[in-house]
Amino acid sequence: LNEVNDEKVVTVEKQTKSGPLLILLTAAFIAGFIFFVIEMVWFRMSAPILGGTTYSFGLVIALALVGIGLGSLMYRHLKPNTVSMSLLVITFLSEGLMLAIPYAIGDELALFALEIRNIESITFFQLCLGWTVVTSILVLPASLVAGFQFPLLVALCGQGDEGVSSDVGDVYLVNTCGAVIGSLAGGFGLMPLMGALGVWKLCIVLTLVM
Repeated sequence: LNEVNDEKVVTVEKQTKSGPLLILLTAAFIAGFIFFVIEMVWFRMSAPILGGTTYSFGLVIALALVGIGLGSLMYRHLKPNTVSMSLLVITFLSEGLMLAIPYAIGDELALFALEIRNIESITFFQLCLGWTVVTSILVLPASLVAGFQFPLLVALCGQGDEGVSSDVGDVYLVNTCGAVIGSLAGGFGLMPLMGALGVWKLCIVLTLVM
C-alpha cells in the first residue's frame, strides 16, 4: 500500500511540475531560432567596429558557447522545487532584456570600440583584449540566460528517472530544428529584408512574446 501511495505522489508531482508539452517544445524551438538569428546580428553589427575578420567571428562564437556553458553550470545549483513554468517565463523576459540592453547602448559601445582601435601605441594583444570586452557586453548576458534555459526546458518536460532520454531528445531535436531554420531564415531572408537592426528588434520582440 505504501508503494502504491508513493507512486501516486510521484505521478501527481510529475503532473504538477511538468508544463504543457506543446508549449515547452514551442519554447525550445523559438529559443533555438532566436539564438542563431541573433548570433548573425551580433557578428554583422560588430563587423564595422571590430572588423569583419575571423577574429571577430571567432569571438562571437566562443563567447556565445562560454555563456551557454556558464548558464548551464548556474542551473546545476537550482533547487528542484523551484523548477516551474513561471521560471521559464522569467528566463525569456530576462533574455529579451539582455538583448535589448546592448541595442540601447549601441552607439556608446561602437564609440568605445573605435577609440580602442585608434590608440596609436596599442599592441595586437591589447586590441584583441578590447575586442573581447566589447563582444562580451554584446554576447555574454543573453548567452548565460540561454544556457540556463535549455536544461530548465528539459526539466519541465518531466520529473523523476523515467523518460529522461526521450525528454532530452525531444527538446534537443526541436531546439536544433529551430536553430537550423533560424540560421537559414536569418541569413537568406530576414537580414536582407529587415536589416541587422530590424532583425535585432524582431528577436527582442519574439523573446518577450514567448
